[in-house]
Amino acid sequence: MLTLTAALLAGLAQGANAMPETVVKEQYEWFNLWWDCADDPTLARVLLIGDSIACGYSPVVTKELEGKYHVDRLGTSSSINDPALLQTTEMMLKQYRYAAVHFNNGLHGFHLDGPTYAAALRDYVALIKGLTPNAKLVWGSSTPITESGEPQTLDPKNETVTTRNTLAAAMMQEQAIPIDDLYAVVAGKPDLRSNDGYHYNAAGYEALGKAVADAILKAIP
Repeated sequence: MLTLTAALLAGLAQGANAMPETVVKEQYEWFNLWWDCADDPTLARVLLIGDSIACGYSPVVTKELEGKYHVDRLGTSSSINDPALLQTTEMMLKQYRYAAVHFNNGLHGFHLDGPTYAAALRDYVALIKGLTPNAKLVWGSSTPITESGEPQTLDPKNETVTTRNTLAAAMMQEQAIPIDDLYAVVAGKPDLRSNDGYHYNAAGYEALGKAVADAILKAIP
């Protein structure tokens, strides 16, 4: 019998035969996996899934949830339809039982059009639900992209970000998954940004991390 991940991978392979969109790797692909207090079973755990933005705010979430939850992290450059993301997600979700999973994927894989992105995201949500049915899920919207060196000016690529956020929001509402609007937390606030167009300074990550921690606490009864 196929595992859930294997079944999804088979579906992705069939889809790739039917349409031109395939997995496209970036020049540098990476995963950043972190298990906090791995030897301590006294607290429940939450998992953050995202990209380098999530890696930046995860220490703040850890601080905010100290004494309540251990905070683990899966950061990656993989696009939402990359089999490596499905396989790594399965591996992490099988390591521990999670009380909540706060997840995002939207600033990579820009070769995917809107419908292809949405279909892959739906498969990813099914994977997480199937592997951790008792966890509370929270979707984090993707943050803005600005012009390099001009943090007050949106990059034209930001249109893809807002389109994906709209598609994801409709899907999460349909599945009764709370939305943590991280885009709104930092939009129009150049003082929170670095100059590379994507990342944030300490104040920016502090704002994002506190928003994530609050969303997790609200989601868990």
